Amino acid sequence: MKSGIAYPMLAFLLFQTACTDSEAPLLPGELIGTWIERFDLENQDSQLVQEETINFYDNGAYEHWMGYRDPETNVMLGYRHYAEGIYLLEGRRIMMRESKRLLHVGGTFYGQLDQLSPVNPYAETSADLKLIENGTQLEMHLSCNPVSSARCNPKKTFNKLGYFQ
Repeated sequence: MKSGIAYPMLAFLLFQTACTDSEAPLLPGELIGTWIERFDLENQDSQLVQEETINFYDNGAYEHWMGYRDPETNVMLGYRHYAEGIYLLEGRRIMMRESKRLLHVGGTFYGQLDQLSPVNPYAETSADLKLIENGTQLEMHLSCNPVSSARCNPKKTFNKLGYFQ
């Protein structure tokens, strides 16, 4: 009788230990918050910090923008694009649908939010997600948009606000 219970329990334990964190579905609460990717950028004899930020809210809404900071003062100088919309998390896959997209189309590299021009929002973007570094980093494996595939970066790693290295 004991072996009849022991084998199913052993199988259950082996199954549980065989799954890695990267295979486990993300819980919605793990995604909520501000995620930022930053890197140094040289632009016409000046240094900038490019910052891409995604805010995921608990009501299923999100904001996404790319902007540029002064590396010495950390002041936001301007934005390249801004989008907002809704998202749906299913397991480790996220589907994002924009309701608004603004883009900087002027002769300069960036502009203030009120200087960005409205453009057609992306109908849908999807990505596979993985939390790493004890949930302080979010890897996004993006599907490339056929319209902008030349500039597509299929893998991005965002740091949760407050956990920058």
